Amino acid sequence: MNADGNDAPAAAPDERAATLTAPAARDAASALAMAALVVALGLAGAGYWWVSRIEAPRAAALATRLAALEDVQSGNTGRFDTALAELTHGRTEQAALGAKVAALEHSQAGLTDSVKALYARDQQLALDWVLAEAEYLVLAASQRLALERDVRTARAALKAADDRLRTADHPDLIPLREQLTRDIAALDAVALPDVEGLALYLAEAVARVDALPTKPIADLDMSFAHTREETLSTQNWRGLARAVWADLLSLVEVKDGELPDGVLFDPELRYFLEQNLRLELASARLAVLARDTENFRAAERLVGDLLTRYYATDDAAVAALLGWLAQQRALELDPEVPPISGSLDALRSARTAARETVPDATP
Repeated sequence: MNADGNDAPAAAPDERAATLTAPAARDAASALAMAALVVALGLAGAGYWWVSRIEAPRAAALATRLAALEDVQSGNTGRFDTALAELTHGRTEQAALGAKVAALEHSQAGLTDSVKALYARDQQLALDWVLAEAEYLVLAASQRLALERDVRTARAALKAADDRLRTADHPDLIPLREQLTRDIAALDAVALPDVEGLALYLAEAVARVDALPTKPIADLDMSFAHTREETLSTQNWRGLARAVWADLLSLVEVKDGELPDGVLFDPELRYFLEQNLRLELASARLAVLARDTENFRAAERLVGDLLTRYYATDDAAVAALLGWLAQQRALELDPEVPPISGSLDALRSARTAARETVPDATP
């Protein structure tokens, strides 16, 4: 039942609202469609303007840049291909160059070995030359010792050989230098007389013989060596025969450097005394120069006897000469010299070994 009191059913409110607002909705939809169209047209115009005014130049510029980039890429591709070809060619040349370098290294190694061999050979030859020089010096020293017994010259030759080995500065020469040092020390131990000094002193003594004073006549021993035991007479004929025989024997008696006791009485005999003293001093000098110890000692004894018997021993010059002679009694003019064959044998062995170890320098 409705508000009017009728029993007919009343229309629904929604349906009525729809019936009442349908034209308005159509108008609103039309307005909205128009607005959307206008907006779409505006947007289309704006898009066209945007595309034609902004995007088109931008696209053209981009196309230009793309074309330029394509050209650059084409150039880069060409250059890359060229570089790749050059790289391939370079690798080929590098491989060939590597082969040449390997060949050169092999040749260089051979040359290095040859140079080392030549250097070693040169060193060995230089060492052999040093050994030859040292051997010559030691041989000269041996000859001086064997022929002249010249210790000073032999020592100087050994010292020169040692100096030559020292300048070589080679370790293989140390044993040789040790042997040379032993031989030099052995020569240094030899007591060498001053031959030159002795000869000069004796020569001066010969020149001073005239200045040596003799003994006074009263101080002479006037004893005679031969006396007759029996009185000679015509009856004692046997004693006379013995006396004559004794006198005959005295005429042929040989005495070493002896002079008669009355030599100082006669000036002529005194001259012979001085000459005899000179001769004995000269004999001693010759013995010194010849290194004859035995003859020197014999001459020294004779000179001492003459000075003691006939000259004033209290005089300074005579006393000095006697004192000098006494000092020389134990002198050895020809001392024993040691052999130096050890150095010579060692050097010859070293030279033989050096020749056997000379390297081959053939490349």
